[in-house]
Amino acid sequence: MALPPHATDWMNRAEIDYIGPFVKAWAAFNAWYRHDSGQTTERAMLDFAVRHQNSRLRRHVLPLLANGSGVAEAERLKLAICDLQQKLDAIHFEVTPKGRRERVSLREVCINPKVHWQSDQHERSGQRYAARKVAGGSYEITVTSIRTGQVKLQYVQARYEPNDVYALPDFNNNLSAPQRTTLREFYDACNPRPMADLVLGGGPLLNISTMQFQCTPEDLLAGLVETLYAMRNALLHGEVDPDAQVLACYEPAYRIVMTFLVCVK
Repeated sequence: MALPPHATDWMNRAEIDYIGPFVKAWAAFNAWYRHDSGQTTERAMLDFAVRHQNSRLRRHVLPLLANGSGVAEAERLKLAICDLQQKLDAIHFEVTPKGRRERVSLREVCINPKVHWQSDQHERSGQRYAARKVAGGSYEITVTSIRTGQVKLQYVQARYEPNDVYALPDFNNNLSAPQRTTLREFYDACNPRPMADLVLGGGPLLNISTMQFQCTPEDLLAGLVETLYAMRNALLHGEVDPDAQVLACYEPAYRIVMTFLVCVK
């Protein structure tokens, strides 16, 4: 028998909205790492939380993430992580930090951003490959013959977009196949936000509830903080649509942040 209209309406409203609780939990977490780190930038604060030897988060969460930790708190945390990744796997949740489109997922997460990168160069087979930041934060890439000084390729882009470089006429017309390969390897390594796959990335096996990750507990902690931070920013920057599957991701995210808060008390 079908439910009466008013019962259906109440059933549709019965699902708990975790957006508010997640935002409040993150605000408390933010207050902790801002205070304990003593740093002045958000990036330095987050780095303290996941990497500094005196971080209470690192000290208490890493044992929970390790294989063989059978305590109830570890099982709850791992279940929440598994739930979060499975929900993220079911959708394509994207954010755009500094204009770059990135997926929110532990399969594609930047755990080692190159915050202070300014320039790099590489020489091979008589060619100099150079990349640097120029005025306004743009990226300049050049390929120059060491012997003649001839500039074979020069390009400036407002933000790091390697595929735009590889689509240039000079890339195909002025560079040999080995030189194109070298330039790709060189410029790919200049990525300010290199992505890591913590699920299938080839690292040590890490059992997380019913999932098996391939990373260290340290990398998983860093990936979790980055992923949760991206989800928090998506809310504050208006990048989250009222999609039921997207909103459902905030329930396990809330559980993870609450575990973090217990660990740093």
